[in-house]
Amino acid sequence: MEYKSMKNMASTKNWGFCDLSLSRNYDVNKLYFLERLGYNTVAMNTHVEEPSEEPKKKKKKGEVRESQDYIPAPVEIPKDLTENLKLNILQRVTIEFSESSIAHKINRSENIKKYDFVAVVPKTLQAFQYACGTLDIDIISFEPETRIPFKVSRKLYRQAVDRGIFFELMYSPAIRDKTARKNIISTAHMYHAVGKSKNIIVTSGAEDSTQVRDVHDIINLGFILGLNSNQCLEVIRSNTRKLIVKTEGRKCGKLYMTVRTLTENDENKTPAS
Repeated sequence: MEYKSMKNMASTKNWGFCDLSLSRNYDVNKLYFLERLGYNTVAMNTHVEEPSEEPKKKKKKGEVRESQDYIPAPVEIPKDLTENLKLNILQRVTIEFSESSIAHKINRSENIKKYDFVAVVPKTLQAFQYACGTLDIDIISFEPETRIPFKVSRKLYRQAVDRGIFFELMYSPAIRDKTARKNIISTAHMYHAVGKSKNIIVTSGAEDSTQVRDVHDIINLGFILGLNSNQCLEVIRSNTRKLIVKTEGRKCGKLYMTVRTLTENDENKTPAS
């Protein structure tokens, strides 16, 4: 019988270069395009907007109220597609929120368990503090179309990094919009100022294949985002791999084991008792 730690099991798979945010509206039949651009792993992203606070309707006598899952199910990937592609295809959900009460909705969701990554977009300072210090998540992101509406402190940034949370920078909005481009560059340099650009990942956030760029283009883009040569590579390979290992730990616990039959070669390597 062979025992392996979760970290070792995750490391045996070739995750390679990653784009961990493709819109769920992205045509899955064109995922082969990501392979041609040098990617090994992608994540289909389901974005959940913050619900408007509407008054609850009074339940009539004898009426059974249906419990609606706050989180939608992940996008379905046809089995024949996954068999023909060499890509590792993962699932991600990104949730907007303003208050800590979001945790209750997330904990009640059954669909949340179907996702590999849980990302949040904090809309207020209170939400950001809660995301950095308490919420069980993997990624913190901000909408590129608007400036961050509060100050990101060194203390909160360090707290998030210590908990293994990563900060996301998306580049496809910069292709579409001039204001988004300024905001993304500003956010990237702010991350450098408050946290030396630790735990940064760069994703596309692409809605179609025209908004995705080659792996080497993203590495070069890192210099514009205030990253050094090592960090330029980390944001789409090393950091994303660490993030994948972390999410495996969140889903499976600190350790898990695999059981397989020993071969003759394994028995030859087993020391005599």
